[in-house]
Amino acid sequence: MEILCNVFLWFFYSTLAASAVALLVMAIQKLFYRHLSARLQHALWLIVLLRLLLPDFPSSPASIFNIAAHIKNAVSMIHVEGNIPSNEISRNSEKNKIPQHDLSMLSENNHDQPEAIGLQEEKQALHSSQVHYPLGVQIAATIWFAGAVTFITYLCSYLFRMRKRRKTLTPVTDQRILSIMDECQRKFGIKKTIPLYTGDYVKSPCISGLIHPWIFVPEAVARELSSTQLLHVLSHELAHCKRKDMWWNTLGSYVLAIHWMNPIMWICMKRMKADREIACDACVLEVLGEREAAPYGLTMIDFLKRFASKSGQPQLLYFWGTTNKNEMTRRITMIKAFKKGSYKFSALAIVCVAGLGVATLTNAAAPAPASSSASVAQAGEERLLFASSSRTYGDLEKAVKVSPTPFKVPDLPELSLDSVTLDLEDQKLTKASISFKKYGRGYSYNLVVIPTGVDYEDALWDNQQSSEIKNETLNIKGMNILKLTRVSDSLSGYYWEEQGLQYKLWGWDISQEALQVISSMKFPDKDMLKRYKTNLAKARGKASVYDTEDLRSVQDALGFAPKLPMQPLGIFKAAEAEFYYRDTDRTSKSFFITYDRTNKPEEWKTSFYFDQRKDTSIYQEIKKTGTYRYEILRPEYNNVKTTPLQIEGKEVFKTEKYKRDGRFSSADEVGHISYFWIENDMCYQATFLEDISQQQEIVAELIKAKPVDVDQLK
Repeated sequence: MEILCNVFLWFFYSTLAASAVALLVMAIQKLFYRHLSARLQHALWLIVLLRLLLPDFPSSPASIFNIAAHIKNAVSMIHVEGNIPSNEISRNSEKNKIPQHDLSMLSENNHDQPEAIGLQEEKQALHSSQVHYPLGVQIAATIWFAGAVTFITYLCSYLFRMRKRRKTLTPVTDQRILSIMDECQRKFGIKKTIPLYTGDYVKSPCISGLIHPWIFVPEAVARELSSTQLLHVLSHELAHCKRKDMWWNTLGSYVLAIHWMNPIMWICMKRMKADREIACDACVLEVLGEREAAPYGLTMIDFLKRFASKSGQPQLLYFWGTTNKNEMTRRITMIKAFKKGSYKFSALAIVCVAGLGVATLTNAAAPAPASSSASVAQAGEERLLFASSSRTYGDLEKAVKVSPTPFKVPDLPELSLDSVTLDLEDQKLTKASISFKKYGRGYSYNLVVIPTGVDYEDALWDNQQSSEIKNETLNIKGMNILKLTRVSDSLSGYYWEEQGLQYKLWGWDISQEALQVISSMKFPDKDMLKRYKTNLAKARGKASVYDTEDLRSVQDALGFAPKLPMQPLGIFKAAEAEFYYRDTDRTSKSFFITYDRTNKPEEWKTSFYFDQRKDTSIYQEIKKTGTYRYEILRPEYNNVKTTPLQIEGKEVFKTEKYKRDGRFSSADEVGHISYFWIENDMCYQATFLEDISQQQEIVAELIKAKPVDVDQLK
């Protein structure tokens, strides 16, 4: 049912967009009727047909849907926001029947929820959870699917019957008719012989067959019409063949079978067919010439009078004809006013159709994330520098920009943001971990968001016996919330699902407080994005750099532009970078870059790192004492001898091999070698964690590197 509902919602969005295009085409035809040729009026419908046929479209700033993009976002809330009946919070009892949109962790057939169930059973059910759509959407999807299958089955059977019917018809042998047919094919430039059949199958001529077309001429038509009238009738059918109308008619039939629930599409297909007949008349007159306009018009009038009340040609899902008075009047008016050359597209017409195609066969250039009011946080033109699979931010607005999936967060003024960590895989969100603090309290509350169907470890409940876990089911805003409480310390976790995402909240000791948080969950708006900011560097002592926007912020905090060589010697690459404080007083700041080999095997560790700081005291001490002194464990220090070198005209001090933790280091720990130099008032340190023969070449390249210009990286 989930798959069917997803397909139904795709149909809903598609038919809604196509309806907008269809209404635009109708408006253009109405406003510019006198200036549009018959062929151009029909060509405009082909744009609507393409909009209905293709599953997806590229984005364009010229798209008409840039104006109305918010319609789709509002509709995408159909199975979430519209399903919250009240703010009432109540506990489920054994008599409460579970609604269809409950969490998938609760069995659909189990209306009596026991007070305690096995933890493993709960976790398996939670991991296999699915999106639950409202009953109305499920019913509508089922009706739509049943109707589409019925129509498509009818269409396929009709095509099969027509192919089978051909074998029962009699080939035309009348030389008069065959000679007229040959003349018509010559005039239309159709070299492939198109067979003629006769019989009493239907009362009017028709053309059939997509790959191998053939024409049916009823016996009454062959017997009663004059040679000139037969010329006109056969020319009309050949014009359909020349214009490939059988293909467009069949495609239109399939489109209508899929979009049968949309009344606008029935109107469109009816008008498209009427415009197709008029365009076909124009094609005939373009071939036969203006002098044939009057005789051809008389033939059409006589023909329509003769067969209007009788069974017409098969309609391919169009349960109407084109013989009503208005359409007859339109056809005769066009025939009467026809001018040679008007059937051809002018350069202006081609430009107009192309422009309309660009505007209607594209999607909005920057659509807002579905169902999220956080569209105010659109991603900028920032360049990604380090594609880390796990990214931590102290700014909710930045996290919303980066996350490919919008998610809800609590909207309570007394909460402050600690951090947001996004786990990304193949440009998809696999997990969002959001940590909040309440003003006046030191501990954090944690919210975890994962896509439905994604498995993850739950450290809070792992290795716990089911007897140690108490479970309850709460109802908040019409949603079932599973509450798991660890008996040993009364720590609770809350689980629920919304719009294809699973939410887990834990860290709240007071149930009422947790319920307030869950009730306040919403997609972030401008006020929330402004409120949920924290200085991650000061809070944690460091902040990672992922893109140029992060680098710009770090540069402002550092007070200098760091160097950022991305690929030293072409065989090493910058793997990550971060801003950090070197002391507990948060006064000394550094920019730290980690480098790996470009062809780094999985088991290899970091090759070297590059540290930059606006403080030359450590260099001056090395120059004065000849040793590099660093703290191991306060107040114990380690002293390493250094050797002066000349690299790229700079005095560089190279240390002996040493271990980071001195005497506390393990025997198998690889020794480090560091290089120190200064440029202006900056001190640079390159530390190698493996034996690299090109150490000094790398140092030379680091010396030659210029401070980064963030704008040049974009």
